[in-house]
Order: sequence, then C-alpha cells, then structure tokens
Amino acid sequence: MSDLAGAHDDEHGEEVMEEGIVDAALAAGLDASAVEALRETAAVNGLDYKLDRWLVNGRSRATVAMVFENDRRMGRSLRLLLKVPATDDTGIRLTKTEYALHSRAYAEAPAEFAKAHLTKPAREPVRLGGGRFLTFQHVAGDDLESVEVLTVLLDSVLGTPSEETAGTACTSAEFAGICGTLVSGVLGGWNGRPLTARGELTVAEFLRLHIQDQLEPGGRLHALSREHRTDLIEIAGESRPLVNPFALARGALFGDRRLVRALVGRTHGDLHTDNALVRVRPAIDAAAFHLIDLALYESEGPVTRDPAHLLLYILARRMDTLSASQREALLDYVLAPDERLAGRLPNWLVEVITSLDRAFLGWLEGSGLQPEWRRQRLLSLAGCAMLFLGRKSTNREDHPWFMRLAARAADRFAAMPGVPAPDPDAAPPVAERPPAWRSLPEPLPVTWLSGLLRPRTAARTAARTAVELHLVPYPPLELPAATRPEALEERLLTAGRDARLFGEEEKVDQEDPAVAAGSSGAGLALTRTGQLSAWTGLPHDEWGPVLDRDDLAERLRTLLDALLRVPRPGSADFGIALGIETGGLVVSAGHAHAPPHDATRPRRMAGPPRLLADEILARHELASRGSEVADALVERLMTAFYRGADER
Repeated sequence: MSDLAGAHDDEHGEEVMEEGIVDAALAAGLDASAVEALRETAAVNGLDYKLDRWLVNGRSRATVAMVFENDRRMGRSLRLLLKVPATDDTGIRLTKTEYALHSRAYAEAPAEFAKAHLTKPAREPVRLGGGRFLTFQHVAGDDLESVEVLTVLLDSVLGTPSEETAGTACTSAEFAGICGTLVSGVLGGWNGRPLTARGELTVAEFLRLHIQDQLEPGGRLHALSREHRTDLIEIAGESRPLVNPFALARGALFGDRRLVRALVGRTHGDLHTDNALVRVRPAIDAAAFHLIDLALYESEGPVTRDPAHLLLYILARRMDTLSASQREALLDYVLAPDERLAGRLPNWLVEVITSLDRAFLGWLEGSGLQPEWRRQRLLSLAGCAMLFLGRKSTNREDHPWFMRLAARAADRFAAMPGVPAPDPDAAPPVAERPPAWRSLPEPLPVTWLSGLLRPRTAARTAARTAVELHLVPYPPLELPAATRPEALEERLLTAGRDARLFGEEEKVDQEDPAVAAGSSGAGLALTRTGQLSAWTGLPHDEWGPVLDRDDLAERLRTLLDALLRVPRPGSADFGIALGIETGGLVVSAGHAHAPPHDATRPRRMAGPPRLLADEILARHELASRGSEVADALVERLMTAFYRGADER
C-alpha cells in the first residue's frame, strides 16, 4: 500500500516538474501541440524555457517570441528567438520547409553579412505534426534590448501610441533612411553586383515568382481571378479599360514569348516592417538591421520583389492615414515618382518612396541595367499588389486601391519601350508536364453525398441534384477528436465563402459541425476519416439537370478551391472521387445556357455517373495544378456519362 502511494507521489512530482519546463506565460501563448512538443524536447535534453517577451508580429499568424533557454546540465543560458508557424506544410517537400530555407539562406550569404544581419538557426527544429516545425534562432547583433521591430518605428513616425512605441522616437527622415539602407544592404551586401538570370522568362513566369500558385484552386487569388477573366478590365475610378493583371499572370497578351531578362539574386521573399529589427539604443543606427523570418528565401529570386513588397506592406498598414485625394495621387506616384505629385502626399511617404528608389538606382549604377529594372519594377508592383488583394490582413476598403495599382502597373508595363505590342490571341504557356496521377490496386472507400446529408437537409438546401467532389486521404487516417471542435463550423463556412461557393448573404445550415450546406445547393464536409467533400447544384432547364463541359469545369474549380482552403491536418496524398447526384432525375448533356429552341439532348441517363478514388495525387500537385486536374476530371466524368448513356 505504502509502495503504491510512493510511486504515485513520484509520478506526480515528475508531472509537476515537466509542467515547469515551459513556464506558464510562454505556454499560454502557444497552441497545445507546440507546448507538448516543446516540453518533450526540453525534458529529454535537460532544458527549460521561460518567456522573455512576445515580438510585435504585425499581421502574420505565426507566433514569435524571445525566450530564455536554460541548460541545467551544461550550466548555461541563452536568449533565443522561438517561432511557431501557423501554416500547415503538409505536402511541401522537406527541402522547402521554413527551417530548410532559413538554414540555406544563412549558409549561402557572405559570412560578414550573415553574421551582422541574419538570424542563425540555433538547434534542430522540433516537429509539431501537420507539417509544422518549431524553430529556434540566434538574433543577429546579440543585444535584443538595443533593437526594435521596424513596425514600431513606423508607428512612432505616424504618432500611433502603443506599449511598444513608448520611449522610441523616430523621425520620418530616419525611417526613410532605414528603409533605404535595408534595401541597399539586401541588394549590395547580400548579393554584390547586379546579375541577370541565365535565361529569359515569360511575363507569366515572372509574375508567378510573386504570386506563386495563388491563381490555382485553393489559392487566395483563385476566386477573384475567376471574376476577372478578360484581357482588359474596367475598374471604377479608371477612365478606360486597363490590362488585367490576373490575365497577364495566366499568360494572356504575351503568351510564351520570353521577354523578361530578370534581375535575380538572394531574396528574402517576404520583406516587410515586421521582419526587420533595427538598432535604436543608444541611438538609431540604420546600418545595424537584422532580418528575421526567411521562410520564403530564394537563391535566385527577382530582386525587384523585396523593395516592392516592403513599400506596399507599409502602405497596407497605414492607408488609413491618407485622404481620398492622397490615395489617388499615390497611385501615380508609386508607379512614377513626380515632383508635381509630391506636394499632394505626406512628406514621410515621399521620403520612403524616394529612399527606396535611390537605393536601387545606386546599386544599378554602372551596370546599364536600368531599363530592365524599370520594366521589372512595374511587374513586381503588379505581382505584389495582387498578393495584398488575396490577404485577409488587407483591409477590405483598401482592395479597390490595390486592384487599381495592379492593373495600372500591368497596363504601364505593356506600353513600355522595349516591350513588344501585346497580342490578344497569344496562347497561355503550356504546362511542362501533366499532373502525376498514381494508380491504386483498389479504390479507396468514399462517403458519397447521399451519405453525408440528412434527407431533410438535402431537400431543404436544394442539393438533390449536384456535382460532388471528394478528397480521400492516402494512406487512410482517422482524425483525432481534437480536430473536430466547434470551431470547425467557422472553418467550413469561411472556406466556402472565400471560394465563392456560398454567397455572402446565403443561408448556410450547419446541423453538424462537420457539414455546411448552403441554400443554393452547395456545401462542404469533413468526415471522421479525414475525407473532405464539396458539392454544388447543377444547372437545370425544362428537361431537368444539365451536364455542360464548360459549366462543369467551372463548378469543379470552385469545389476544389473550397476544399483546399479548409485548414486541417492530413496526408500528403489524396484519392479523388467525383460524381453526379441525380436525385432520381434524368440528367442530360448539352449547353447549360442555350436558348430553349437550340437545346439538344443527345444523351440521357438516370443513374449517377461516378469516378471512384482509384488514383491519387500529391497535395502540392492539387494546389499548383488544380485547373488542369479539374479539366482532366471533367473529361473523365463526361466519358463515364456517355458510356452509361450508351449502355441504357
């Protein structure tokens, strides 16, 4: 009896000790998986962690803090930067994870620049699951109390009081000088002299270096780009149609012509005021800057991107300080600084833009590459403006300004000397390879729409006839109960609205936290087996539901977009199932929007055509090649439809 009691006391003592390994203040700011992983790592290595302070992290969802790492075995303590990414890297190659890229950035930088300006990885990353890694970094410059995040200095310039700005004073000239010095350091100190890429790029390839796969289903810009498909677009406030930046990024107007001799080099990839620390004590020293968060580092990225992103980030944070007339003048001034416009803008903003341009022109001096810089600067402004259109952190009321900037920059580029005349018939670049489908020995089990919705819900939400798409994780998995909180309702609803699957005012039923069914006949679901499902109603005419290739492809892109937006842990591969829920009605093929007298129905069937989940694709292929995947699935489904109709 006494032995048992003693054993319990020892276990309780160990639990108490492990609780103290990560102090309460630090644990309170981390998610449960990060706390558990940090405790385990600390316990096996004889460490404990205490919070020093949380870092101002602007609009990023990542958690960043300074912590004390105490090694009781070795008898030493370190102050380190701890970062917990918010994004799920499942499906991303390990060589592209934040830790891998950060390590490469430090290793590839000139030793003097790395030591003075880059945070250095402190130890091996801690795997959190779901593709996330907790990382530790040494802060360049060592003395954290002497530095501030550049955002704090921006707030000080604009007189925005906060706990962080207390005791920190910065003039507009000093802030502009810091921005210029930062860009000069990135260009000259990190890269040396200007360098062009080995081969020319198409305009679309250059823009995709900025927006990556954001136009594909699941990308932040997919739904918006589908609303603007023509080569030219009309935008409120503009006197004439402008070049559509989304179309330009898809390859319109210039097609596969290789027009861009890109200026390339080592790039941060996400340069903004929250990712730069500057020495401010005992006095501001612009040359003593330190870059953090190198998750998007590239060895040969477009060097016009970092300065453009830094500028637009500053504008996105403080657009609220500008009047309507100042915003209008700013559109022109950002694209082509002009003394006649400078008087209409705040002095601090003119100083920042001037300082950034001087930094770039100083770096280019003697290279003869100024024409390339002018053209690529416009494309980088267009690409970065599109990025800000896709970010939830960008204020909704500022979206029209960024849309106009992207279109104006694209339009000005198309008219630049040295750029050939746009060709409206230019074909978009052809993909280099098709998506890598892999066959399975037998299909994965699928829960079809009829098994997801209660009959009463299906009838009430007009989902009786629909196209349904299902992503089934491979290998199969069982989601832990912790992944099914009430917050899942909000996740599904947000993903559906962001993908335009649900209308902004549409009524959405959520009788089950894992099912969101809209009144228009669309919906999203996540099953206990990790299957993600989406569906949307079919168009109808006087004969009933209609299958139209073009209409079906658009609906499928929307469904895939919605599915890829649902945040969830899962596998790197998915089986894909596709079907038509007929509700017992006759479905026919034809043109969904054809006039009644032109409509013909060559094939009809009552049975639901289905593609089983007998092939898999990698998650990153779905994200980067989603449009091609949707087109391929449509062709397969139509083939199955006609085969079934012929057999009737």
